[in-house]
Amino acid sequence: MRVHTYRSGRDGAETGEVAAEARLADVVVVEADEKVYRVGDEVEIDVELTVAELFGDQPGHVLVHKCRRIEVTVAYGGAERTVQAHPATRVRKVREEAIKAFGIPASDTADLVLRLPSTTTDLRLADPVGAIVPASSCAVTLDLVHAGRSQG
Repeated sequence: MRVHTYRSGRDGAETGEVAAEARLADVVVVEADEKVYRVGDEVEIDVELTVAELFGDQPGHVLVHKCRRIEVTVAYGGAERTVQAHPATRVRKVREEAIKAFGIPASDTADLVLRLPSTTTDLRLADPVGAIVPASSCAVTLDLVHAGRSQG
């Protein structure tokens, strides 16, 4: 089975092939102040369960993080809004919440993407927001931009 592990401050996931009967604790290193969450779910995972018990026959996607809430400051069109998210919340959901916070009409949202400030790389919608938070923080600032339009 495949387990994808995300951690704060790291780009992308570490992927490992493990036996279905392996305990998650044998696969994922967890420090004393960290929790493990299934990506897209706010419930803490019991790392003593096996990979098969947790994920069935599907690949597992987990986030190891110290924060219980992430403060996401989003900049758009010269304004800023703050949304709260669980670290395991997917970037897709944070994007939806940011669009709602700015009151952007649905007709104008098709090409909106989230990026780290001063970058041109779109954040992956399926990744957990906790993975883009700096390791020593429970907050992150993002830009909401139109990918298909010139910025400036």
